[in-house]
Amino acid sequence: MLEPGHNPSDIHHKQPSTAYIQRGNQVQDHYQIYSKRLAGYHNSLVSALRASAPDVVELVRAAPPLRHGYQILPEILPVPSPKAPLRARTIAYSWPWTDRLIDQAWLEIVRHEAELRRAKILGGRQSRIIFERLASEFQRMGEQQKNIDAHVQYNRFWQAAIAADRAGYDLETALQNEVLERQGILDGLRNLDAAFGKFSVSLKPFQAPLGLVQITNDLRTREALLTNRINGATRRIRTPGFVSVEHRPHEWIFRVPLYTDIEDQVFVAATKRVIESTWQVRDGTNFFRVDLDIKYISTDLLYADSEKPIRGQGIDILEHLRRFPPGAAILTTGALTTHVQDYAIVLGPHSIAPRILAHEFGHILGFRDSYFRGYKDLGENGFQVMEVIADPNNIMAVPSTGSVLKSHFELILRSKSASKTPIAPEREILPTRERSQA
Repeated sequence: MLEPGHNPSDIHHKQPSTAYIQRGNQVQDHYQIYSKRLAGYHNSLVSALRASAPDVVELVRAAPPLRHGYQILPEILPVPSPKAPLRARTIAYSWPWTDRLIDQAWLEIVRHEAELRRAKILGGRQSRIIFERLASEFQRMGEQQKNIDAHVQYNRFWQAAIAADRAGYDLETALQNEVLERQGILDGLRNLDAAFGKFSVSLKPFQAPLGLVQITNDLRTREALLTNRINGATRRIRTPGFVSVEHRPHEWIFRVPLYTDIEDQVFVAATKRVIESTWQVRDGTNFFRVDLDIKYISTDLLYADSEKPIRGQGIDILEHLRRFPPGAAILTTGALTTHVQDYAIVLGPHSIAPRILAHEFGHILGFRDSYFRGYKDLGENGFQVMEVIADPNNIMAVPSTGSVLKSHFELILRSKSASKTPIAPEREILPTRERSQA
């Protein structure tokens, strides 16, 4: 995920409702100019390689441009190596930061163009070494472009969501600040414990300075209060009525019906495997697991009364979702960036890690994110979207390192026993793709 990037001071002057759109359009134009420059450099590099190093041309074969629209599917990435758990920290996204990424990528193109010109002049073995390096580095430049595109789409999506619900995101921002305060307290308590450890040989517990004891107690009290507030927000669950539970001896099966109009059945089968293999927990002799019952609905049937969309066509997502029968989750396509809308996973085109997909399914079960998405008003620069992790051990907070826990299934059981009727979902427009800062 993105490291804290652009972090300016709060700006509280009046902001026109269209500021985030206007700034986004400027960045979009900047991105298009950069993309054309990259394409031009690619063409020049390919021409030079064909003339002087034809055996390495394959390394710089241009990837097809990323398409958005109906029936456009993301690549499900391989399972990555385990990572160390994250601590609470702010991750920031904004139009100025995206602009900065484009500027950095632009300068890299300029440097590579200069190197290409030098290689053409040198000739011989020296030229060959430069050509091989440029060919190898172009692959990374292509990935860099995809990352910037993901930033652009992310900002488009989430800044619009913030503009549409400032009050809701004000609450998220307040909770975000409490998570950071709690992390500061935990860090302080660890430092105090480490400091007292140095004197553990010479000091008895009752010999600790009274002022320090009081400070420690106050910090622990405050940390407990903040944890209670944070858990109160993250552990709310609204499991839909279509989720049923079958209880066998030592086994709980959570059955979820799901409609999809995705034509690629290999992709659908892969999605089913990812979700079912992730959403299972063995606790001693007890086993908790999710079972997906997927039913295909063709585009012809969904659009029997109107013109059906073709592959790659932009669609009205909300109108599209209303065409599905009620009483089940939905897996469909057509989004700029993968997200959950009510009880539907709407896929965007960007590559997605298996555990991100499983994280999104957690929202279908009724879980909210165990991180908070707040914001800062940047005036004419739109909004800075900020994310902070509340529980690094939870897949609903950090898909890459968090886990599906027994407590997830216990919360579903509690929710099902508390209400026998479907519950309308909370405001849930949820994130998906992990973006890198590079």
